[in-house]
Amino acid sequence: MSEPKRRHSPLTALLFVAVPLMIVIGLGAALVQSDQGQLSSGMAPTFRLPLYNGDVFDLSEQRGKVVLINFWASWCGPCRSEAAELNAVWDTFRNQDFAMVGIGYLDNERDARAFLAEFGVEYPTGHDDRSVIARAYRIRGVPETFLINRRGEIAHVIIAPTTINVLRPLIEQLLAEDAQP
Repeated sequence: MSEPKRRHSPLTALLFVAVPLMIVIGLGAALVQSDQGQLSSGMAPTFRLPLYNGDVFDLSEQRGKVVLINFWASWCGPCRSEAAELNAVWDTFRNQDFAMVGIGYLDNERDARAFLAEFGVEYPTGHDDRSVIARAYRIRGVPETFLINRRGEIAHVIIAPTTINVLRPLIEQLLAEDAQP
């Protein structure tokens, strides 16, 4: 004698289909988001960054200026080699329609402040709490430098240590451009 067939409720069948489908959709969305390339054009994501000196750097307040954004960390060897170069950029352009900000990435305040003191960094610098800004700019590591034109658009991205010799002509070109949209 055969056993009677067990019937599954429609809710059980729905769960067997819906749960795996939701997992696949979620994983797919995560893969698509992680596969987004480096942010290299378009409007620069705005942000407010608390600075180590107690001030706040607000990118939206810099419209009409050329802006250099540099992501760095005290534990990053290439960032150490680029520190003097960035100081030279700041010294060269600080009195023009130019703004510059260093954004500490995955660092602690004590080590970051020691780095700033060691290299005599004078340009505005702060810590990206929870990497909110780094995610908005889709950085992959440090150092990474973004040049923003007067209209607030990303004009150049440098994914490597950089020098004043590389940055000077780019900044001069952006400063020479008309500020009108």
